[in-house]
Amino acid sequence: MDNLYRRTQILKLLRSDPEVTQEELRRKLARRGIQVTQATVSRDLEELGLIKTRAGYRLPDAVEPAASVQPTLQVILKEFLREVSLASNLVVLKTHPGNAQPVAAVLDSQDWPEVVGTVAGDDTVFVATPSARDAAQMRRKIRSIVAA
Repeated sequence: MDNLYRRTQILKLLRSDPEVTQEELRRKLARRGIQVTQATVSRDLEELGLIKTRAGYRLPDAVEPAASVQPTLQVILKEFLREVSLASNLVVLKTHPGNAQPVAAVLDSQDWPEVVGTVAGDDTVFVATPSARDAAQMRRKIRSIVAA
């Protein structure tokens, strides 16, 4: 599992419930399919610069949480993408289990003209394009990003 993805999940969990212990945080991550030790959670909290308070963990006031942990398109695709195939005007992306949503989200955020929309399941993303030609172009574009 990618460190960046795991740390992003930690921040999401702490935004919704900052009053958790490291062990509770480890269990919540496990429910999301991220198996880690308490030592890994401790290291992640330290590297994220989180501060332990009586009310739980929080970011220092001067730090914007979203600015420091947004993975790039290339990072997401290299980390999660396993296979790219075509089906008429669809590009079918296979990911590791539980990683289709971040891949679809990063593709949606690119504002590429050949992407009409995405549908993500657990480990598969369907990328709809206007035509089979656009799908082939999209497949080439994704492969070149992963190869870079």
